[in-house]
Amino acid sequence: MSVDLSSALQMVKARLNRLQSDTSLDEYLTVRIEAAAAELEGTGIHLTDSADDLMLVVDYAVEQYQSRDKPGGLPDWLRLRRRERWVREGVRAE
Repeated sequence: MSVDLSSALQMVKARLNRLQSDTSLDEYLTVRIEAAAAELEGTGIHLTDSADDLMLVVDYAVEQYQSRDKPGGLPDWLRLRRRERWVREGVRAE
């Protein structure tokens, strides 16, 4: 994984409206970010240090955090975004 965990954590906290100084969930959120990145890489996406990949991991981690107790899968916008990123991965390989 080449996504900057520190930047991802700051962005996840911002998306969740948590103060940067509140470190009570940092360990949990960091693991959630790592799990999101691993799940994306498990689908064949090789994450880079680009802003696009950083935002994909952040959005993925935030969605998983916010919907952890809700039934159903990913929202369409995120599912399609993941698919588009996967398709770009295949284009780069060729």
